[in-house]
Amino acid sequence: MLAPDLRQSLLDELASITPEGHLRQMRHWPGGRMSLVHLNVLFVLSGEGPLPMNRLAELLDVSQASATGIVDRMEQRGLVARERAAEDRRIVRVVLTPQGEGLIASVATERRDKLVSLLDTLADEDAAALLQGMRAMRRAREALFPKAPSTPPDSSEAPR
Repeated sequence: MLAPDLRQSLLDELASITPEGHLRQMRHWPGGRMSLVHLNVLFVLSGEGPLPMNRLAELLDVSQASATGIVDRMEQRGLVARERAAEDRRIVRVVLTPQGEGLIASVATERRDKLVSLLDTLADEDAAALLQGMRAMRRAREALFPKAPSTPPDSSEAPR
């Protein structure tokens, strides 16, 4: 177990990364402001792939009516599209558009560029210690939170 002072110092450092800073950045997205909900939809679709509306609503923890409104607004901005499943035309999947994929890619690129700038300010021994600590955190996270099962198949998602 960690010494209490060391644990508190680590918690203070980790907690210094605030949501407010992330929200400030979101006011300047390409194509206008991006809400947390819209950003969440983009990341969910990027990680899961095309999803039926009811599964997307479930993953967002909103009603299907709310998910429909969210997708409507995102569709107007060109970030997502609705596509009918070839195997069952009743199933409508929400997919990222090339513009949505580009936004996700730009977020990743900007994040990486900012991390490079931060890392370039560290001394080699500090960077090595950070790497060692981050690898230990990843191993602990993977042990504590094993990977969740993948999204269930669409066939059970058809309307009744």
